[in-house]
Order: sequence, then C-alpha cells, then structure tokens
Amino acid sequence: MSPYRYRCGQCRASSPPTVTRSEAEAHRDYHRASVHGDLVPDGDAIEHVRGDAARDPDARYLSTRAVLLGIAALALASFISRVFGR
Repeated sequence: MSPYRYRCGQCRASSPPTVTRSEAEAHRDYHRASVHGDLVPDGDAIEHVRGDAARDPDARYLSTRAVLLGIAALALASFISRVFGR
C-alpha cells in the first residue's frame, strides 16, 4: 500500500503523507476551497509517495530493511565464527 500526498504546483505546497488516496483528496479539496476559491490550480496533483518522503518524521519505528540487514549481519558473523573458530 503506497502512501499518497496532495501537491499544489502553484503554491509549491504539499500535504503530509496520507495512508489512503481519499485522505489526500480531502487535503486537496480543503486547499482548493480555502486558497483558490474552489478553482483548480496549475500543477494540482495527488502523488504516490515512495522512499524517505513517505516516512512520518514524527513517528518512531524500525525500518524492515534495517532489521533484515541486522539479521543478515548476525548470521554472517555466526557463520564466520563457526568456520574460523575450530
């Protein structure tokens, strides 16, 4: 499931990432009504957010990639200690 964000090209403003497209559309509708008088500004878009941009900077979490790399490093260290430990 990809997060979404609303981006106004005219204002160069973006909403925070949202889980669903409908949440991003709600940000769009509010922005259009409050800033542009219900008109559609140039560069108005709902975007899929990928990578670091999708992360909530206020959230505290462990990345799945970091966990998998840690497990792989431990497995490699265990293998090396078994091979050279004899």
